[in-house]
Amino acid sequence: MNVNLYEQLQACIADSDNINNLDDETVDFLYKKKIIVEKDKDDLFLLNYQYETDRSTYSKNVLGLTIAPTLACNFSCSYCFEEHKRKISMDERTENAIISFINNHQESRELHLNWYGGEPLLAIGTIERLLDKITNGTTLKFTKHNLITNGFLVNDRVISLFKKYPLNVVQITLDGKRERHNLIRKTKADLPTYDKIIDNINRLLNEFDNTCVHVRVNIEKSNVGDYYEVANELRKMYDGKRLVVYPGFLRIDNEEKTAYSCRSMDRKDIAELMFDAVNKKVINESLYPQLFCSKTCAATRQCAYIVGPEGEVYKCWNDVGNPERVVGTIHGNKIINRTLLNKYIVGSKWYHDEACRKCFFLPICNGTCAWYVLRNKYENGKYDLCTCMQKSPGMLEKCLETYYEMNAE
Repeated sequence: MNVNLYEQLQACIADSDNINNLDDETVDFLYKKKIIVEKDKDDLFLLNYQYETDRSTYSKNVLGLTIAPTLACNFSCSYCFEEHKRKISMDERTENAIISFINNHQESRELHLNWYGGEPLLAIGTIERLLDKITNGTTLKFTKHNLITNGFLVNDRVISLFKKYPLNVVQITLDGKRERHNLIRKTKADLPTYDKIIDNINRLLNEFDNTCVHVRVNIEKSNVGDYYEVANELRKMYDGKRLVVYPGFLRIDNEEKTAYSCRSMDRKDIAELMFDAVNKKVINESLYPQLFCSKTCAATRQCAYIVGPEGEVYKCWNDVGNPERVVGTIHGNKIINRTLLNKYIVGSKWYHDEACRKCFFLPICNGTCAWYVLRNKYENGKYDLCTCMQKSPGMLEKCLETYYEMNAE
């Protein structure tokens, strides 16, 4: 862009009537590229966004099911938010109720299935029986299959089962580099776990040709460097493999449980790390803002459920094991807490938040966490929920300048 056009556009920002001073060819180009738009375009855009969000929310084409076959765990992590969970496991009555529950969703055509816990691999027998029953006793097309595990219990039986029923993604968490991880993530017998988990990651990558392993590296302000060390170590070991290593930003509450504590990374810290990691190609993402439309998760989708070992139903993974957050039961398909269900599906939507509706970055925002939206809205929370990297002070300019330099070479 030459200086003259730049100054003319600045004048248009000050007074939109100055658009008449530009030649027709330039105006046509600017409209075509949506650098300038008609006055009603923003309102129409918001309506379309709301429609797309609602369409995803209320679609019944896909049944999303996260199953926690047990709330027990083989680890004794010092920070565990699951400490209040009862160590219960699923019985055959609940297994059969899950099959009936799936079959009752006659409008659904696909099944997206996640295994969760506790540690789900402690209940490998339940998982095996359920997979057999789902395959032989339901008609939904099995299109996504994921496992969330601490990665310690991978053995011959696990490998054999998931060769029979392939996984799309296995998610495993590390609490930083070896020393920190072993200090935090111990077995019940107080044994270190890092090297065993790394060995099992290696086995998963070698045994499964089409399964992607996602390694989440938990970080807070005190161990930011751990992410780079672990990511670089694993990338050297498994270069070219189906491995994604990403930072897990620990959301540590203050004592009042109304906001993040000073140990948690704030928006600027997170934005700087993400920018640096993408720029160094540690994370395979684009620095250029991308259009992102569907703003839903299991918590806000009508046809997505988390089922606990007793058949209790939750809307968010963070609620599992908390009896006050149960919204229903698969035994008889009963809704127990309609108020909480409505808060998740309706009350957490971005279009109810005037700040979101007016935000310049809405088209590239991946939404806010419904669980924290409810805490802010109904539980006196004061959490900063914005996750848009480019919204952090000065970050949009850095992203665009870097993108320009990369493409100008």
